[in-house]
Amino acid sequence: MRDHILSMLCALLLLLSGCSVPGEHEEGWLVYFAAPLPAAETDDPVQGPAVLWETRRLPQDADVLSGLVECLLSGPVSEDLRSPFPDGVYQRSEPVLTDGVCEVDLSERYGGLSGVDLTIADYCIALTLLQVEGVEAVSILVEGEPISYRDHQLLRESDIILSSAEDEPVYLSADLCFLREEGGLAVERRELLIPSGAAPEEVLLQALLSGPETDGLSLPIPADARLIDLWVNEDGICYVNFDAAFLSGSGAAPGRGRLLLYAIVNTLCQLPNVDAVFLLVEGESVEEFGGMAVNVPLEPNPDLVVS
Repeated sequence: MRDHILSMLCALLLLLSGCSVPGEHEEGWLVYFAAPLPAAETDDPVQGPAVLWETRRLPQDADVLSGLVECLLSGPVSEDLRSPFPDGVYQRSEPVLTDGVCEVDLSERYGGLSGVDLTIADYCIALTLLQVEGVEAVSILVEGEPISYRDHQLLRESDIILSSAEDEPVYLSADLCFLREEGGLAVERRELLIPSGAAPEEVLLQALLSGPETDGLSLPIPADARLIDLWVNEDGICYVNFDAAFLSGSGAAPGRGRLLLYAIVNTLCQLPNVDAVFLLVEGESVEEFGGMAVNVPLEPNPDLVVS
């Protein structure tokens, strides 16, 4: 894995001019927000920027670091951008710059972010603050503590690809859920290459179906079962269509079948465009699988994941 790959979901090639993060200029500071989500009917959901900027000016007597964070948390002015931050997030104190590291302490609602949503929010803050002279890295805390499941706590410019080249590889940092021998689900972190033109949800599910790399984990899908297709509608429901062989084998047993289903659901629902999963077999809905009704979309169940 290249050191300077930032693992985000959709085309995390920040379409910036030049090869470095620009700083303040005559028009003001660049404040970064999430780009609009791709339309459901797009042919290539991987292409396009995940993060864009708008220009904002600060009052002359404002603390620059604190002022930029306030601009971020207040949301974008442009209707073409969207805020990656949960409602109600605020600064607990002004940012502190020590030995090149800018420490930002935010309220507890920020801690509700995870996966790709957390990555995008983190780097909107980091890209904005890294413009300030003397800031070499950004540390984002929640209620004075780091987020334990974040891949790395110091966010630097060198982590971020600043390129608009169409042939740059795009990677997805994903949590794949597998069944534990002792019961419950366990997460296995993978870095997945998203080929140009591929749907991230299909790449993610195929990686899950390939099985775990960790001893003691499994995915009890019959060896001859085949994924026919999958798609996500405009309501955020991902339809997963298997052939008839999916209904055979140990995966259909009560309890174990339930965990198998939620291994698929929890894995796919980490994508920002997927809110629930609907199981199909040969293109038809199934009334029951693993002792539970599956004729409705299934939402993720994080309580099944054992730390």
